[in-house]
Amino acid sequence: DRLTKSAHFLPIRKDYSVSRLAETFQQEIVRLHDTPLAIVSDRDPRFASRFWKGPEMIEVTNEKVVVAKEKLKEAHTRQKSYADKHRRSIEFQPGDRVFLK
Repeated sequence: DRLTKSAHFLPIRKDYSVSRLAETFQQEIVRLHDTPLAIVSDRDPRFASRFWKGPEMIEVTNEKVVVAKEKLKEAHTRQKSYADKHRRSIEFQPGDRVFLK
């Protein structure tokens, strides 16, 4: 599998402290790949500019989802009414023979 070749799985417990997690990260990951060349911090202007766009992007995405759902519902209603026009009601009496697929 292409994705698991680059994944590292470390056995850790839920109750590990942050310092223990950092120590494990240093021992296992940094040992294999060296220290990272770039670290994105929350004080970086690139991070802050993307961070403040987040809520706006969520709102725009939610609006698009609402519009898509409305269009799907309209299409469903239109297709259902078309199918219902060509459907006839058939009533059977006890003893009638029917073919079931």
